[in-house]
Amino acid sequence: MVNLKKSEIGISVYPDFYAKNDLKEQVERAAKLGYTRIFTSIQLGNLGFENTKDNVTEDFQYLFDRCDELRIIIHVDINDRVLKSVGGSPQDLSPIHRMKIKVLRLDGGFTDDEVAQMTNNPFNIQIEENSSMVDRPEKRIRVIKENGDLKNYVTCHNFFPRNDTGLSFEDTVKFAKLYADHGIQNGVFIASLTSPNDLNASGNGVCTVEEHRYTPAHVAFSELRNTNLFDYILFGDSVPSQQELEAVARAASLDYVEIPVWLNHSLRQDLHTLVSETKLLSRPDQPETTLRATQTRGSHKIEPELAIHRPQYAITLDNELSNRYEGELQIILRDRPPTPVANVIGQVKPYGKRLVEQVKYKSLPFKLKEE
Repeated sequence: MVNLKKSEIGISVYPDFYAKNDLKEQVERAAKLGYTRIFTSIQLGNLGFENTKDNVTEDFQYLFDRCDELRIIIHVDINDRVLKSVGGSPQDLSPIHRMKIKVLRLDGGFTDDEVAQMTNNPFNIQIEENSSMVDRPEKRIRVIKENGDLKNYVTCHNFFPRNDTGLSFEDTVKFAKLYADHGIQNGVFIASLTSPNDLNASGNGVCTVEEHRYTPAHVAFSELRNTNLFDYILFGDSVPSQQELEAVARAASLDYVEIPVWLNHSLRQDLHTLVSETKLLSRPDQPETTLRATQTRGSHKIEPELAIHRPQYAITLDNELSNRYEGELQIILRDRPPTPVANVIGQVKPYGKRLVEQVKYKSLPFKLKEE
């Protein structure tokens, strides 16, 4: 069994779109819930986004100062032109240090040697790469190992405000593993389902993984955290709801995976408590058609009831006809016909399916959670 990674959580804050009081409220609300990182960009206008401001305004510096006071790590997106415009260069990051920026995210325009030079900065400013946009990542890593300081080199995936432009989950994981294999930290973005669409009026969510555009934020967080590859996971949208912030903070605090489910209203209260409060583990000898969790066996008398067709991702409890298996909980991985020994007690929600796949083979502990 793998222990769950303790991924840090963060938000994105955009002074281009919000007044100073709004910035203060966004930062302090997140800080109270344990968020430790904030992403922003001082080059949205340079990238062609509408209704943006030029240069590092007073509001940007206010954001940097407030994060410094709260010990929140601020990630700031720049390219070579913007770095030059603030008086910096790959050889001189002192203007960045004076602005209290802790992580400098590179959005293109730098060579391998220049990135290596930046990692050697005396201020321990971390240089953050766009994970999937380096042409030859192994070469860049080698140059940094030879001429730079790999401890000051981290990576974070891009986010994608336009629908249908995000990465697949599999590619997101593939790129992260490439860097993690060298001991390099990884970051990634998730979407809010409620935030205003500040970065793209026609878009839905600002995330890395395309299918997370419509996935509840805490589920997207859990899917990414469960890979044990991501050191920090950030909202890409401007203003997640309080409910979303709390749900992600809660997921980040758990040492198990919560799988979102429906449970039958007719389920006895003692059985409801049993299946929702027991920390479960899939058996390592994984069957082809079912996920088996035996931690609920033998503690309750279970009469045959609703021994009906078991569709994919149905949840069942073995009843007394199953003899010594009575109480075993199963999640059905492939449509199965009725069996008199198993009661259908609920269903995994559609957006919980990847979580089920991630906990198979005794990989991660989990609980069932109604929501």
